[in-house]
Amino acid sequence: MRICLPDSANRFEKAERDRYLFAQQQDYTWVHAPGQPAFCKGLPPGEEFTKTKSAYMAMDFVESVADLALASIIRLFKHNDTVASFKRYYPLRQIPAVAGRWMEDEEFARQRLDGINPVLIRLATEIPEKFPVTDEDVKGIIPECFNLEHLLAEQRLFLLDYEILNGLQPLLGRFCVAPIALFWKNDLGQLMPLAIQLGQSPAEAPVIFTPKDEKWTWLMARSFVQSADGTYHEVVAHLTRTHLAMETFWVAACRAFAPQHPLHVLLKPHFTGTVEINHEARKTLIAPGGPIDETIAIGAEGSLTAVGLEYDRWTFANTNPVTDLENRGLLSEEVLPGYHYREDALKLFTAIKQYVNDLLRVYYPDDETVKSDIELQSWGRELVSKKGGRVKGLPVGKNGSIETFDALHAIVAQVIFICSVEHSAVNNGQYAQLGWIPNTPGAMYLPPPTDHSPRDEANLVYALPGAHAVGQQLTLVHLLSSKTLTPLGMYPPDFFNGVMPARNAIDRFRGRLDDIGREIEQRNKDLEVPYLYLQPWNIGRSIAI
Repeated sequence: MRICLPDSANRFEKAERDRYLFAQQQDYTWVHAPGQPAFCKGLPPGEEFTKTKSAYMAMDFVESVADLALASIIRLFKHNDTVASFKRYYPLRQIPAVAGRWMEDEEFARQRLDGINPVLIRLATEIPEKFPVTDEDVKGIIPECFNLEHLLAEQRLFLLDYEILNGLQPLLGRFCVAPIALFWKNDLGQLMPLAIQLGQSPAEAPVIFTPKDEKWTWLMARSFVQSADGTYHEVVAHLTRTHLAMETFWVAACRAFAPQHPLHVLLKPHFTGTVEINHEARKTLIAPGGPIDETIAIGAEGSLTAVGLEYDRWTFANTNPVTDLENRGLLSEEVLPGYHYREDALKLFTAIKQYVNDLLRVYYPDDETVKSDIELQSWGRELVSKKGGRVKGLPVGKNGSIETFDALHAIVAQVIFICSVEHSAVNNGQYAQLGWIPNTPGAMYLPPPTDHSPRDEANLVYALPGAHAVGQQLTLVHLLSSKTLTPLGMYPPDFFNGVMPARNAIDRFRGRLDDIGREIEQRNKDLEVPYLYLQPWNIGRSIAI
């Protein structure tokens, strides 16, 4: 198969391309479910998991079943009202390291930056009216010479707001809130928690909790934040913004590009298994009675509602990592040091942009070549069409026309970044964080506290998930955070085989990834908790491998 643009194909190759495209448009048909990104109907030939991936997933499931069976026997003899009792759920599997530090406020703050949901925290430019934290609330936590106004002026206050969860009803017996949390940068430049409100207004959450509260009361308030964070991560940052949003781009590509097209060749490795993993997610993960229904407070129905709420405001432009960090006020290292997700993501995005630029220039020397590519223009139309992808915020012209090399480069680089880097950032640490249930419970099973009364350890333990939900959560997050089999930079042997300029671009890309990997390795030596999720050899080339 000769890789070339449509204009470079001879009449026999053009006829072959037309046959391919006709067949692919029958196999890849659009589905528009309410509140979801457009996706592929069924599972077209060739979109199945690799045999290695399928075998690995099956083995992981069997190991989880064995582990939980043994744990159920241990529970017959060991049961108490302490957090340490959760260790009985790990007879075979390793207990996540966070179990030894999750109670510390430093760890609670660290997870906002280097945990599995590093894309929500933002610089505070004001204290929201709905979150009336006062100087009296934080007195004794911040230095006496400071007040909240001073901290705002010095860009030392940061907000977490889970407003997207507001109004979503939990399943019977479960509790969730849409909390707001305030953090501050202390004199050492370290992020620390200041205040928590367990709701979106004082009317529904009349108490603001702070580290001055009694230990278990403060931990209870924090646990509701962590549970909300786990829900936001799983449903919004992970499922919606990577899995579901990116499938749209591949379905459009398969309908628009013949397999000989360089963009089909370039994109395909970054979508290996994506259609199947999303297909299975719709059938099982977010279906009634599935793992999300069993573990997340808002269940499958509430999760699908959250998907719709997020995608309604999602735009391709705002998911650019630089734009996202700018919008959250966190692009500058001076504003918030120690944000290792930001450091690593930006370096990797730069490397991906250079790689995509080098490879695309092999086929598109100028804007005119971009404009005259009929299959590329078809991709743009498919992406924005009401009958197609319905993607918002693309740098395209009327009816989806891609008119410049810069626009094409921006789309492709960002798609590859989200499928690999962004997905790994929100995926790879699931077992490390959600695998220790007291750190991030999928749901809470007692109502949120509404006063400052002292609690004890047993109160918190009773609020955490029971055995069945624990088993479901551990099985899910261990499977989803399994080590990648095919890291970014690893491509099939025939990938642009014989196209030397493209092969040279690939080699340069691998070299840059190696350099970034060594920099991260050196940086991590000085960290008490190394940030490993964006180490290049830990980044999956696609969402599903």
